[in-house]
Amino acid sequence: SDTEKSVYKMIDTLRNIPIVKTYTDIFKVLLDGYYNLGKVEVGPYLGLMAWNRIEGVRIQGGLKTTYKFSKKWIYHAQLAYGFDDERFKYYLSAQRILSKHRWTTLSLRYRSDLTRLGIDEESLADNPIFLAATKWGNFRRGYYFDEYYLGMQRELFKGYSQKISFRHWTFDPTFNFGYLPQPGDVSGTVLENFQSSEISVESRYARDELFIQNDNERISLGTNKWPVITLKYTHGFSGVFNSDFDYDRLRLNIKKRIKTGPLGVGNLTFTGEYVFNTLPYPLLTLHLGNQSPFYSSVTYNLMDFGEFVSDHYFSLQYRQYLEGFLLNRVPLLNKLKWRLLATTNVIVGGMRQSNRDLISLLTPTGETASQVGYFNEGKPYMEVGYGIENIFKIFRVDFIHRLSYLDKPDARKFGVFFTAQLQL
Repeated sequence: SDTEKSVYKMIDTLRNIPIVKTYTDIFKVLLDGYYNLGKVEVGPYLGLMAWNRIEGVRIQGGLKTTYKFSKKWIYHAQLAYGFDDERFKYYLSAQRILSKHRWTTLSLRYRSDLTRLGIDEESLADNPIFLAATKWGNFRRGYYFDEYYLGMQRELFKGYSQKISFRHWTFDPTFNFGYLPQPGDVSGTVLENFQSSEISVESRYARDELFIQNDNERISLGTNKWPVITLKYTHGFSGVFNSDFDYDRLRLNIKKRIKTGPLGVGNLTFTGEYVFNTLPYPLLTLHLGNQSPFYSSVTYNLMDFGEFVSDHYFSLQYRQYLEGFLLNRVPLLNKLKWRLLATTNVIVGGMRQSNRDLISLLTPTGETASQVGYFNEGKPYMEVGYGIENIFKIFRVDFIHRLSYLDKPDARKFGVFFTAQLQL
């Protein structure tokens, strides 16, 4: 319409004002980690250097193409090197935008790197600061992997998208790890490495979802009234590219924005997952912990990386944004325009005895294997928090308390976390 054309013209005019363009570039570098050089973006600068116990000093560089390079193709490459393990790490990907009307993409990816159990880079893709922090420090349950990925997704009709993907990856641990070929078979050979090939089918429905399309990027603004429902089924094939296991898993995720009147707005996330087969615990669900100083809304911030493993669970994560409900009424503080918030994370899960019996107490070399943590059936993991956002318009600080499993060795009962965000 003519009104929409006027809005587009106004946005283009604003984006080309020098001071607006400068601030846009600064915020993009801070939040996204890349610096735009025209046809390519260089970065992420947050990962240029890191230090951890396995790699020692790690250096990394990368680039990805922009809309000026191609309106249909996005290429991304990274190269890293660890001076202690003396190994190169690679990331190569290509994405073809087949349709922007019914958003359709075809993606290919190859990775060879070091990571640790309890890190789901797909879930954390929107938090580059947190991902960079996971490359630092003492790697608890680290492992090398090679990954091959092919995926296609399409918006079949407004609000409903379908995704199908194939993934093959290898597991080569750097920690004391062992599993038995059959549950409880202590006389059998203790195994350490494995390979996995799987196909996933993911359906996502978000009625009246709004998007911002920035060149080749598509950013969701969520839904205002309706929940976002995602159902994902994964099947693993043994024998495909030397894969070792057959398995099935089903995951349901529901997100809902809740208006709470004068108390502001709440965001509720429900997740449930079930793994149907007996598998080594790295193939089960390793809940996302956080051992960095940076807050992430998808992690359990006082849980260590890989601290808890389960083959069935459900979780609730709730964030309440109180906006100006209290601080706007406090003299002097109201001039700062700070906003209060509160958070709650709860998981109820467990691990079947057959999966516990697959865990070996020894490694293939006879060393004692690392201990595995799992939930007591019916006893939830809980943490609650409160915080302040909109500090200097961009910063946020959270104070988190852990309420359960406090008797575990080195359990963190309290933590302070920071992040940067643009929150309207």
